Amino acid sequence: MASAMSSKLSVDTLLMDLVSIPSLSGEECGAVTWLVDRMDEYGFEARIDDAGNAVGTRGCGTHEVVLLGHIDTVPGDIPVRVEDGVLYGRGAVDAKGPLAAFVAGALKADLPDDVRFTVIGAVGEESAGSPGAVWLRDNYPAPAAVIIGEPSGWDGVVLGYKGSLALQARYDCDLTHSAGPEPTAAEVITGFWTVVLHWLREVNGDTEPGFYSLDGVLQNLDSGGDGLTEWASIGASFRLPPAVTAAQVQAEIDSIARDFGVLIRWAFNAEAYRCDRRSPLVAAFNAAIREQGAKPRLKVKTGTSDMNIVGPAWGCPILAYGPGDSSYDHTPDEQITLAEVERAVDVLAEALSRFATGISRG
Repeated sequence: MASAMSSKLSVDTLLMDLVSIPSLSGEECGAVTWLVDRMDEYGFEARIDDAGNAVGTRGCGTHEVVLLGHIDTVPGDIPVRVEDGVLYGRGAVDAKGPLAAFVAGALKADLPDDVRFTVIGAVGEESAGSPGAVWLRDNYPAPAAVIIGEPSGWDGVVLGYKGSLALQARYDCDLTHSAGPEPTAAEVITGFWTVVLHWLREVNGDTEPGFYSLDGVLQNLDSGGDGLTEWASIGASFRLPPAVTAAQVQAEIDSIARDFGVLIRWAFNAEAYRCDRRSPLVAAFNAAIREQGAKPRLKVKTGTSDMNIVGPAWGCPILAYGPGDSSYDHTPDEQITLAEVERAVDVLAEALSRFATGISRG
């Protein structure tokens, strides 16, 4: 069903070059400009939008399919190299591998006259608030469908992600003698966190850790003083299942904090989101994966992605797909197998062709 890919594009070369360009969150300009130039060469109508996202559109039909990846990475200098068909480098799997596959897949797929494919390399996905996706949510018209670029494995489809929320908590008090009965600031802040953990256990009950559990992780703990006063602080993050909202978590923990005299500063990221597994978009990917000789693996993730941002607002068929093993996300040996990237391009081209044909026929 898919047409031949332009001889101008080697997805391996595209990916290796893209991974070689550093693009920390907030510092993506060089990679964005480079990707826009490459998409222009491949025949996309390419531009940089007002948020700084790389955008490339193939076709001019009224029905738009958006392939939303992200071009930014977390910190970490990993020498870019290929060994035994495996590409190592920061961003290789999270998520420049899926983004490069999007460019190649959108170019390879059959495109009816009344459909267009738009590949977006969003900025800031790894930072708080996902500014690139938020700008799209607020300024971009809802498309016919969205594919989020995250590693799912070439034969996997991701249907949902947990929400996320973070806090900074601090307690200040007068310095007291260590032999006295008064608790230290460090004791108060750790007592506060102990009660929070007890509440989490009560909420989860018999729920196994995973997509449906409410999880809290202590990320940092610090304390100090100036000889007259002392303080202690913690930073923590929470992963929210579909049944629990950020407002519910904030209300309960704020109540606990008041009991301890602890001050809280919240940073909201996104609510949990899960898509409909019966959608025609999921059906197209299932068929494309079977076409490649595998049984589709439908899964949900305990992390958060730009699906959480645009999914509730746009309300169209959506899923996440991309080559690679997500267990290498953010790790010192981040990697992706190049053969898997090429296989994912075939799946994408077939799935896009099927879905585009379907919406073209109404």
